[in-house]
Amino acid sequence: MSLFPAREPWSHGVISGCLAVLLLGGLMACSGPQSEPKTLRRVFLITVDTLRADHMGIYGYPRQTSPALDDLAEQGVRFSRAVAQWPKTGPSLASIFTGRYPKTTGLTHRAAQQIPDEFLTLPELFQSAGYSTLGVVSNAVLSAELGWNRGFDEFLETWKLGGAISDDPVEHRRWVGAPLVNQLAIPALQRHADSERLFAWLHYSDPHAPYLLPEGSIDPFLDDAFDTQDELIEHELPPARAIGDERRLGFYVARYDANILVTDSYIGAILDHLESLGLLEDALVIFTSDHGEGLGEHDELFEHGREPYNTTAHVPLFITYPGVARAGRQIDHPIELLDLYPTLRELLQIPEGQVGLEGSSLVPFLGSESAIDTKDLTQFRYAFSEAGGGQMLWRHYVSVQDGRWKLVFHPAVDRNGRQLPPTFELFDLDSDPQELENLAGQQKEEFDRLWQALSTWMEGTPETGQIDPGSEAYSEETLKALKALGYLN
Repeated sequence: MSLFPAREPWSHGVISGCLAVLLLGGLMACSGPQSEPKTLRRVFLITVDTLRADHMGIYGYPRQTSPALDDLAEQGVRFSRAVAQWPKTGPSLASIFTGRYPKTTGLTHRAAQQIPDEFLTLPELFQSAGYSTLGVVSNAVLSAELGWNRGFDEFLETWKLGGAISDDPVEHRRWVGAPLVNQLAIPALQRHADSERLFAWLHYSDPHAPYLLPEGSIDPFLDDAFDTQDELIEHELPPARAIGDERRLGFYVARYDANILVTDSYIGAILDHLESLGLLEDALVIFTSDHGEGLGEHDELFEHGREPYNTTAHVPLFITYPGVARAGRQIDHPIELLDLYPTLRELLQIPEGQVGLEGSSLVPFLGSESAIDTKDLTQFRYAFSEAGGGQMLWRHYVSVQDGRWKLVFHPAVDRNGRQLPPTFELFDLDSDPQELENLAGQQKEEFDRLWQALSTWMEGTPETGQIDPGSEAYSEETLKALKALGYLN
């Protein structure tokens, strides 16, 4: 038995007519007289917690983990080198919601934090532009208690369907899965179907540890041709990551992949439902994740946030928008998730810029090749990311990558009264995608170029955000949910 919804492979159909081109920053029709920029009526932001780009078929993964999402990606523009600004849910999504780096928002190191009131969030931006706004989330890190409902007319949380919240990871898992996201989202979308303008955010969490499947589901990847990782995990896993007494690494990777497939199936069902309601016509759909997941690389087992490598920093990103986003295009420039805010702001046709936005609009990548060729895209030469764990502020990494090369910097710190010197790692991502061979002492020209870019970025974006509150600021229910997710002991 499987709880995956029965469905045909999702297809948005053939985009008829000519595609729009970008001229002088505006969206213009590709035939006939120049027209006004296209009106943005509906926007669907779909995010998946803990989803690595390199575990999706559209990004070259051999297992068929994401057929519906692969199909969606082919309908629009796919970004091959999108980077999360911090591989934890709160900091990463705060960058999407504000267009600013984590050290500007103040959301660093911890997953569960609140965006300071001084920043106009993405849903608030849409709400101020006259849009109905809907949010459906499945991770308590994104709860209304922590302020993530700001700007939403309707905000729904899956874990509240279960009544009393449990801090047991297995029990809590029952109330955060994709079936419950759809259970809340489908009637909510029907309620908003007549809205003249709509912004909807759906956040799925199934690839997050522990990698438990919906009751009655079978892991299709266990013991398949790609299940070859027989090494055993030496130390005991914490309850929020362990599945029974299983210790084989390949088992966990297969379960992680199976949860991607679960999510893919339910997102496919949502897309079918949106299409049946007529909501996908002229709709902008953005798909991405907040961060990836360590699956044994760099001694990071089924967690994220502490290490600076692309196993957790590289995320999927694609945008579909009929008549505007050119189907089948792949963009290889390094892109940052905080670029989504200025992208949507430009598409909303809001004339005056906001002071302090640190991302750059992706609109030039959506239309004609000529728009890309004639646009100055130097702002997309580098992507910056940070990482670090919990209260261990000494464990803080800053990185920059340009597509092929990546430099990781660990500043000098005083740890327990012992001065630790700064360290550097330089990787050739083309020949070493797992970031295993440090070339910092061998490639001086690449090192100097990236260090100059990283130094300038660190100087140009000072830390201005607030220090996040301690756990005493959370309610008992939120503390239980965070414990079940492995964020608290």
